[in-house]
Amino acid sequence: MIWWLRAHAAVACGAALATCLVIAPMLANSGMPTLALFNGTTGSIPVPLVLPVLPVCVLLYAISRTPRSLDVTAVRNVPCLRTVVLTLLGAATVVIALLEATIIDFPLGFAVARNVLGYLGLGLLVQRYTQPQYGPVTVAAVPVLCGLVGLGPGGSPYPWMWPAHPSGSLLAATTAIVLFGSGLAAIATRRT
Repeated sequence: MIWWLRAHAAVACGAALATCLVIAPMLANSGMPTLALFNGTTGSIPVPLVLPVLPVCVLLYAISRTPRSLDVTAVRNVPCLRTVVLTLLGAATVVIALLEATIIDFPLGFAVARNVLGYLGLGLLVQRYTQPQYGPVTVAAVPVLCGLVGLGPGGSPYPWMWPAHPSGSLLAATTAIVLFGSGLAAIATRRT
């Protein structure tokens, strides 16, 4: 188990996620300007909503770091083990974000955790059905595309721009949970 965690860079993944969750409240008042190259309006997306891209890219790289042939020939069920570890990591992220929201009054705490889960689920789906190197690229492209489209009428994000929605958005939370669950199911069923 120790070698499996070391091969999958568990310490780097934990450090990247912890750094994201610590830095996000510090950047609560900063925004990333949107360019609105298409027909949206110009505005800004809060930086804490984009910040989860970094730890998710580290996680996706760590998951696909070892050759698939080693996972297939392992004695333990590696896809199941990977699913359990990612589920625990997602649960820990939600708990920490909820603590941040209540203890230090960080209103975007739940949105940061939601985006971690959503980005991770999207990346897992992409890695499952394409090549592993496309997962981090896809996750990094999502906030860029959201920024290029711009905000909708009245300065609020479009419904499909779930990463840019505020913490109370039921649509964004549902989308992130569905993506995370689908990503976990996709990697849990992969044996070859």
